[in-house]
Amino acid sequence: MVKATWMRGGTSKCWVFERSALEVPGFTVDEVLLRLFGSPDPRQIDGVGGGTSTTSKAVILSPSEQPGVDIDYTFAQVGIDQAVVDWGSNCGNCSAVIAPYALKHGWIDAEDGLATAHIRNTNTGQLLVERMVLDGTQSTAFIPGVPFPGQAVEIGFLDPAGGTTGALFPAGDRLSTLQVAGIGSHPGFEADATLIDAGAPMVIITAAQAGLDAADFSAWPALALADSDRLDRIRRAGAVEMGLASSAESAQRAIPKLAIVQAPAAGGDDDFSVMMLSMGAPHPALAITGSVGLTMAARQPGTSIANLLPTPPGEVLHMQTPAGQIQTWQRQIEGRTAVGTTRTARELAEAQLSFDPVALPGSPSTAVLAGEPLLDPDSAQLLDDPPAHKRRTVFASVAVFAALGLGATLVGGGLLNPPATTTDGDYAGETVEMVIPLAEGGGTDTWARFVGQELVHSIPGEPGFAPINEAGGEGITGSNRFASSAADDGTELLVSTATTVVPWVLDRHVVKYSFEDLEPVLVNGTGGVIYARTAAGVKTPKDLVDRKKPLVFGGISATGLDLTTLVAFDLLEADISATFGFEGRGPVNLALQRGEVDIDYTTTSSYQSAVEPIAKEGSATVLMSFGQLDGHGKIVRDPNFPEAPTVVEVYRDLHGKEPSGPKFEAYKTLLGLTYTYQKGLWAPKDAPDEAVNLLRDSAHELSGDKEFNDKAAEVLGGYPIVADENLSQRVKDAYTVTDETKGYVTALLKDSYGIELD
Repeated sequence: MVKATWMRGGTSKCWVFERSALEVPGFTVDEVLLRLFGSPDPRQIDGVGGGTSTTSKAVILSPSEQPGVDIDYTFAQVGIDQAVVDWGSNCGNCSAVIAPYALKHGWIDAEDGLATAHIRNTNTGQLLVERMVLDGTQSTAFIPGVPFPGQAVEIGFLDPAGGTTGALFPAGDRLSTLQVAGIGSHPGFEADATLIDAGAPMVIITAAQAGLDAADFSAWPALALADSDRLDRIRRAGAVEMGLASSAESAQRAIPKLAIVQAPAAGGDDDFSVMMLSMGAPHPALAITGSVGLTMAARQPGTSIANLLPTPPGEVLHMQTPAGQIQTWQRQIEGRTAVGTTRTARELAEAQLSFDPVALPGSPSTAVLAGEPLLDPDSAQLLDDPPAHKRRTVFASVAVFAALGLGATLVGGGLLNPPATTTDGDYAGETVEMVIPLAEGGGTDTWARFVGQELVHSIPGEPGFAPINEAGGEGITGSNRFASSAADDGTELLVSTATTVVPWVLDRHVVKYSFEDLEPVLVNGTGGVIYARTAAGVKTPKDLVDRKKPLVFGGISATGLDLTTLVAFDLLEADISATFGFEGRGPVNLALQRGEVDIDYTTTSSYQSAVEPIAKEGSATVLMSFGQLDGHGKIVRDPNFPEAPTVVEVYRDLHGKEPSGPKFEAYKTLLGLTYTYQKGLWAPKDAPDEAVNLLRDSAHELSGDKEFNDKAAEVLGGYPIVADENLSQRVKDAYTVTDETKGYVTALLKDSYGIELD
């Protein structure tokens, strides 16, 4: 057994170990951690990992023997679907647990209501000072991204400049002009950036350099995702200039990070707005190590940030992030420059973790039950989930640990009080939990967080909002959990998207949820176009048929959103072959520009950045839009692409008649599910009618709000929120999938693409 403590630090959760607890004879620390966390496995089902990067973290502590240092701290990012432990960086959020843990275990003492811990991070050599006020005046706090309070921990990074490269400004200048290489038909360009190394290496550019200066800040995550390839080229150019890579191609994915900044909005108390990208995705709040570099850059004249500020900042810096305002500071502590912020921490549980060396991956002594097949990690995500505990039961259990541990006392704060009713026309005192069955930072996550934050302000009583990512199994895992154990009082909603709808349509055996057993609260659509490489001999839709050589379609997965496009090709009788396995539409777009594939599609959100430029220069041709279903179920032109004929119009031109039959019915069905009603919010079937109707009425009121629609233009792409009185019937019609359609799609995948469904 391995003794461990489960704690939340900032916006992450981590298992805290004393170093000696991980010293298991005959095994490395890497092997012990991987086995304890249940890796490699996308769900980490046989371990304590949470299946996401923010919940697969280990903090390893020991009293320090170094003079002036209380605690040695090592951070480990435990791989999820790979048997890898990353020891190369620190986690600022998890750092918040150190002082509370050390105080509880007697490694530091409190004096006059103040506890101070001097910490050495062994990953980077960085020295930290943490302080906790314990007299009750400032002991608890809320932070953006966490719905509940915790013990306030002030974290200061001592002399953080140059920790990786040896210099605060590795390129020598406070503002560098980067030469960003072109790719495909996209030409190279110049970008001005501040290249700073403090806390972590970072490239800082303005919203104008990122092409986001004309957009509302709330739309930045969605727009950045759509333009992620261009932004990453800037980041990689910065890596070369900082000496972190010999070429843009060889730059690491995680280092340096990219931050986009903008001048403060008029009338607010923010010093500036910032969105950070990590591993190519917008960070929902802000990495603590990243905040250090931003804080120092703001105080250095001539940097990207300093040039935006009307006056030099004071000791406390106010940064607006997608999750809310974060405050940092820079001051002298014990005669040294310290940069820091305040995070919160809370102990969740103490545990004895079972270490089973027999079951270590690759161990020759691993036993296999007779008749049971060996499973590789990729197949593990397809196993059935056991019934999960009700979320309120879990909250109650966690609250017991909170009462026994350190941090804020919540008994008198209402958390343990009986929940307010949701059937009285008022959600006061409640929290709406939104289960997002996909990873943080993606398009669905951005949509859900934006819609959720706006919706709760329209619900009477203004409940709290708690987005919860339950990624895994292409969205199936979290959706299955919701179907089996969601609170049925209208406080827990499920986010759906094409990624989760299509597996349901295909009757995959791993899908345990059914949209026929859920109540729609609102739906929202998107659109898209099919385009082709002009050099492949495609100038009009007529060039899709009677070809000597089929056009090559670049796909991600035939059983995802690509399916609607495949059915469209089959309906049109287009001469198409396909290659699957691309990581996203961005890589397919680049492959098309390089001539590796011939035909592709894109959704509305990325059309302007990915397709419009190459269409204008003549290297690509927009052939058609998918169209939209109107209120009567008829396919009409997409309002965002009024000049583009729909798939139905192209069929009519190619074949001289109206489409009909199983192929056409399948296309209409998939068009409704994956485009017109692509995203939705759902309540359990047993939720009270009063609660569901209140949520719908609130969403319908929001859909008609001009201020909301102006703000939502970029995120929703001009497609309205639908939550009117006809919603239930409209969704019921759209989500009725006939056996004939299922049979046709199954046969198409098998006969044309060699894919047999499980």
